[in-house]
Amino acid sequence: MKIEYITFDCYGTLFDWLYGIKSIIKYLTGKEDLETFFKCEQEEIKQYQPYSQVLRKCLKQVLETHGREYSEIYGRAIILLFAKSPPFPDTIPGLLKIKEKGYKTAIISNTEHQLIKLTLTGLEDLIDKTITAEDTGYYKPNPKAFTRAIELLETNPENIVHVSSYPYYDLEPARKLGIKTILIDRYGYEWSLKARSIEELVSMIIILA
Repeated sequence: MKIEYITFDCYGTLFDWLYGIKSIIKYLTGKEDLETFFKCEQEEIKQYQPYSQVLRKCLKQVLETHGREYSEIYGRAIILLFAKSPPFPDTIPGLLKIKEKGYKTAIISNTEHQLIKLTLTGLEDLIDKTITAEDTGYYKPNPKAFTRAIELLETNPENIVHVSSYPYYDLEPARKLGIKTILIDRYGYEWSLKARSIEELVSMIIILA
């Protein structure tokens, strides 16, 4: 079957979301307490709620852990910092090459449209479609996040290559549905097909096709 869509996880794969999260937590507490934040996030995404609420709740938990008072100013700050996550250096040249080859691109994200709209400002022409938990009603790794995304893309699993830095949240559930998968090596995870950069994906996609 012909590959129609290259789909991507957004934050942590195309954009460095840790940059903003880490910076606001360190600014407010003096410590880079990502562990408390991520433990909270893993619990909060078990049921759908707007991801901006998840960010607020988990920052509040981090601040309480360190004896600091939460305010809505800080909640708004973490949302904006998250939404302004910078692209990894290989993201833009990689996406340009993928588009040059004629593939459609899409994002399947555990977030919401208001955040991704800010993140993609100026880069909108590089992504053809954006699907978030807002659209599917589920957070990855729930397979329903992917089955609903496939429906919204109006294609078949075998016509998709899904790209992510996260085996647990993305690659494992996608592969079980018959979607081809590639890991971008940002954090040292292992996968059967692994690329060092988005740019390196192009040759791999040709092989999969």
